[in-house]
Amino acid sequence: MKILLANFAECPENLHFEQALIRAFNGEKGASLDIVHDFQFPYSFIEKLPPSGGGRRIKYSGLPGLKRELRSGYDILLLLDFPKRKACAAPFLWLLKDAACVKKIFIANHLLPMPGHNPTADIVSKLGLLSVLDLACIFEFDDRSLWSELGLRYGRAVTRGYAVDCLYYTPVDAPSGDYIFTAGSAGRDFAGLARVVEKAGLMLKIFTDQQVAFKGDFRTSVSVFPFAKNLHNLREAVREAKAVVLPIADKHINEAAGNSIAFIAMACGRPVITRWTRYMGRFIESGGNGFFYKSLSQLSLARQLKRALSLNAAASRRLAKAARAVVLKKASLDVFAARFVRKFIFRR
Repeated sequence: MKILLANFAECPENLHFEQALIRAFNGEKGASLDIVHDFQFPYSFIEKLPPSGGGRRIKYSGLPGLKRELRSGYDILLLLDFPKRKACAAPFLWLLKDAACVKKIFIANHLLPMPGHNPTADIVSKLGLLSVLDLACIFEFDDRSLWSELGLRYGRAVTRGYAVDCLYYTPVDAPSGDYIFTAGSAGRDFAGLARVVEKAGLMLKIFTDQQVAFKGDFRTSVSVFPFAKNLHNLREAVREAKAVVLPIADKHINEAAGNSIAFIAMACGRPVITRWTRYMGRFIESGGNGFFYKSLSQLSLARQLKRALSLNAAASRRLAKAARAVVLKKASLDVFAARFVRKFIFRR
């Protein structure tokens, strides 16, 4: 069986997905996996395995060349997310519409881009091109009605949970630093968290690509780093934090907001403090493997931060073990990839 993975949406999460898929196929006989992408950043901090079954890793360098490379056709085409760069729109659209494949499957590793945020997704929506798909694997907390507007036919969507690379995000046996870590953009109250952390006598480290403004003098207690330019530092920043806090506003409608950072922190065995929602309640037991606040305020953040920081060494180890165990069971990228390959590629 010949499979092609088109991974044009450049980001570490999709490279992690690619590696998990390779590991899943490595246990299967008779499957050859080719991979095509146009990553411009080397992502040297992520180990890159050779494609399964003697497959090829193809660097996109133009549509005519790609057509020649893929002229023999494939049994299955896997399209991972919508490309972010306009230059990758043409190969993505050609693969979706015209590439010789018996079966075409779209896998979402991010939420569906909103209209106007992704040129390729906008073209797909305008032409209804997802109608050609045999299957689309989308996030459980995404809006199915938005997918239907891109042409996805009824009954051809299956849902998946968010998952992280637990082989990459692992605990380290070392003392934590003197800071609290937080990250993200939408719906975050970084200023309120900064006040709480300052009163606790700690530093605050923020990874975000949004503009952050603080009233007062926080220069000695708050460090803000661009998220996209520091992805290679994310694991270290999480591992060395005393705790990971996600100050998500009560009115933020996405119940899964902050789940990527929360799951990464849990996989690394760090205490997580985040907003309680029905979604997050499936993964965190407050006081057992993390901590919840029900309503965002400086007081509620301070209470939960005090709980996290007051853990003795034995309790801290128990929480770290419990947090990682939940992610391994419910949000492991390798578990998802293996199940996906068994169920939707080999139909067993």
